[in-house]
Amino acid sequence: MSDDSAGIATILTIDDEQAIRESFHLYLEDYGYRVLEAENGRVGIALLESQNPDLVLVDLRMPEVDGLQVLDYVVSNAPDTPIIVVSGTGVIDDVIQALHLGAWDYMLKPVQDLSVLLHAVKKNLERSRLSRENRAYQQHLEDQVRKRTAELQQANEELREANRQLTRSEEKYRSIFESLTDVYFQVDLNGLVEELSPSIVNNLNYQRERMLGCRLWDYFADPAHCDRMLDRLEQVGMVSDFEALLVSRDGSRRPCAITATREQSQSGEGRIYGVFRDVTERKQAEAKIEHQAYHDSLTNLPNRSLLLDRLELTLNRSRRRGYEGALLLIDLDRFKTINDSLGHGVGDQLLCEVAERLASILREEDTVARIGGDEFVVLLTDVGSDTKSTARKAQGIAEKIRHLLSLPIRIRDHELYITPSIGITLFPIQEEDADTVLKHGDTAMYQAKLSGRNAIRFFLPGMQAEADERLGLEKELRLAIARNQLKLFFQPQINATGAVCGAEGLLRWEHPEHGLIMPDRFIPVAEETGLILPIGDWVLRTACRLIARWSDSELAGSLGHIAVNVSPWQFRQPDFPGQVERILADTGADPGRLGLELTEGVVIDNVADTVEKMASFKLLGVKISVDDFGTGYSSLAYLKRLPLDILKIDRSFVEEVTEDESNAAIVDTIIAIADHLGLEVIAEGVETQGQLEFLQAKGCGQYQGYYFSKPLPVEQFEAYVAERMSNKGVVGVV
Repeated sequence: MSDDSAGIATILTIDDEQAIRESFHLYLEDYGYRVLEAENGRVGIALLESQNPDLVLVDLRMPEVDGLQVLDYVVSNAPDTPIIVVSGTGVIDDVIQALHLGAWDYMLKPVQDLSVLLHAVKKNLERSRLSRENRAYQQHLEDQVRKRTAELQQANEELREANRQLTRSEEKYRSIFESLTDVYFQVDLNGLVEELSPSIVNNLNYQRERMLGCRLWDYFADPAHCDRMLDRLEQVGMVSDFEALLVSRDGSRRPCAITATREQSQSGEGRIYGVFRDVTERKQAEAKIEHQAYHDSLTNLPNRSLLLDRLELTLNRSRRRGYEGALLLIDLDRFKTINDSLGHGVGDQLLCEVAERLASILREEDTVARIGGDEFVVLLTDVGSDTKSTARKAQGIAEKIRHLLSLPIRIRDHELYITPSIGITLFPIQEEDADTVLKHGDTAMYQAKLSGRNAIRFFLPGMQAEADERLGLEKELRLAIARNQLKLFFQPQINATGAVCGAEGLLRWEHPEHGLIMPDRFIPVAEETGLILPIGDWVLRTACRLIARWSDSELAGSLGHIAVNVSPWQFRQPDFPGQVERILADTGADPGRLGLELTEGVVIDNVADTVEKMASFKLLGVKISVDDFGTGYSSLAYLKRLPLDILKIDRSFVEEVTEDESNAAIVDTIIAIADHLGLEVIAEGVETQGQLEFLQAKGCGQYQGYYFSKPLPVEQFEAYVAERMSNKGVVGVV
């Protein structure tokens, strides 16, 4: 096992797909785990023998030695090691077999949201730890029982010897009697106390002298427990660790474990003697372990396991009664930004405050649970008797939650504002189980995210089709990256003289069956799955290679800079400036000819980090532009601080600039701001002569749009630039 003192858990990933191993490795390593990799079961078993990992992630279908053989090895040789099966939907029978054979958990590939993987790893590591602690504690209790039973047997033996040799053993008997921590008692067959050890004071707070002659059976809180114990004593002559509630002096009920022996002479006289002890602490420890297994340790809310149990019960009850329920899956927008910028301490307090607010507005029969990260679930039971009324009430609860969470949250010296994306699903729809209902809620929540966040969306059957389509698109996108189906097109940028002065590189997917696919179709999937990082790296590297090629050609004079779009995920990489610098060095591209386009959201999301990275690019000579300026939340104060080079006017303002006075005023203002700050301006979406003339009149010096050219493949773009150079910049449409 790993070094517990250092708190580092070792995780072994066994999968024949390198991409999966590497994604798991990088993600889990970021959260402090030591990760080992094995490309097949044979290597995995070797690492199990040599490294003794804390947890195993294993695929089922692998060459040489498959996942079931690995599972058999772990169960046989390291049964305390959690093993999570990670496999595709096509092997669900194998997954079921694996669970029967001893797998702790399973996940279906592909794992879109790696926070689900992190949750599964944490949950099963915690479950393993609790299991070890519980087993150790149970062993301790068994040792105590054996010890106490041995003490009792020894005491009883000494008592019997004392009856035979009273003079010799009285002193020894009294010593044992006085030193017992458990309560020793001796009663007649009617339960009248003949002898009682002084430890009764510590256990039930009674004075020994006052209980002598009293009926011990009257101190049982439940007479039925007493009757069962006496029946057992009469039948077999003894009881061991018989649990019953005894009433203490203050009236409280104390759980006690009783071990006793019944002796009776031929004449009918007899007595019962034994010991009992207060097991309150043991019961509390067992209850604590049980609670920890089904509750979130941070918020004390029910966890995923308890939620699924309650949801399954609610589903069955709803079907019997004919009432409908609702499940709301809530994800906190931009929580990761708060957590990363202000620290996990603030993030944890924020989650606790959200938990309290959610719990405050629910009925006693409803459930609020935290299922991982910043995701909460609200389970509403018996909401309505028909779908229309149920949906209306669920919508009302969701609106109340959205309002409640929008109120400011003060933590330490920070006043925080958050918004939720809420997915709602009603149930029962058909014969769905608890996992399916939760999946429907997640699908609806994802739709809320896509619609702009701080939104509420219901699950509809079509949503599931969209989710399946996303999975298919992700698979095809991975193939597209591997098969070089992604292409860079270039849209020329024209200056006031009509000459080409630069271009923007735009990503396209040349699908062998569906033709040209635009980025708005596949970029959201790339961002969701993390593929945006390798795609962004490819775009940047490809653009730099072309910059280097064009710099040594006759086109160099017309291509002052080539701009590429940078995703938020790419820009927020800690070493992004270093990555750009290495790509420039590898390709030999002139940094002064490279431009990076950022959206307003990226620019103001973390201003300090943005300024630091932009300063690094300034030192390299790389130009920075803000894309779609005016559509987001930019602040003039931020613009003043940022070392920008270019503002790009969004096409939504340009397209109606000659018909809409408001748009004209906005464009005029942006140009004036840029001029005041010493920035270049490029107008996007120029499609008519009238738009061009308006922009020229307002002093905008660079233009981009279909009036000049659509985005072109590399060869056509080079031909276009060469033709305009020969025609000396005469405006024309391509």
